[in-house]
Amino acid sequence: MLRDLYDVNPGITESHGSIFLYVYSKGLVLFKHEIMGMPIGRKNQLGCLPAYIHRATTPWVAKFLSGFYDTDGSVKLRHTPARAYPRISFAQKVRGVVADVKRLLNRFSIPSTMYVNSYLDHRTSFLETRWFLDINGYENFRLFMAHIGTRNPYTLVRIALLGLEGS
Repeated sequence: MLRDLYDVNPGITESHGSIFLYVYSKGLVLFKHEIMGMPIGRKNQLGCLPAYIHRATTPWVAKFLSGFYDTDGSVKLRHTPARAYPRISFAQKVRGVVADVKRLLNRFSIPSTMYVNSYLDHRTSFLETRWFLDINGYENFRLFMAHIGTRNPYTLVRIALLGLEGS
């Protein structure tokens, strides 16, 4: 995707269960920072989503949310004593970004729950705080997939394995 969008060839490494892409392009960094308003450095420096995302057209916002989900979201079946139901979940270190995504989901009438959780990250041995946004239930899963969806092959396979593709 980076090759198609920006004509750059990333370096790829894997460490502690994460994949890192390295791109050495001053032009790309300046574009992301000066034009798109993204901070230089770690993504947790981004306190909220840039204003142009909130002003964007609804189809553009749907594509943005799909890409956001494809990079930082997950899907699973949540088991309760009564039954199992699907849960789409996003997690970020920054409250403002999660709150902005929640507001964007309101455009599509997709209800969600936002909460904070701290846990010990066994990869780093540090206490980490994450803000979560969950979309729960079959109807909300259908709404999300109909309006936003996913292009991530791993997620598409997971949805099929969970038996949710027809939901």
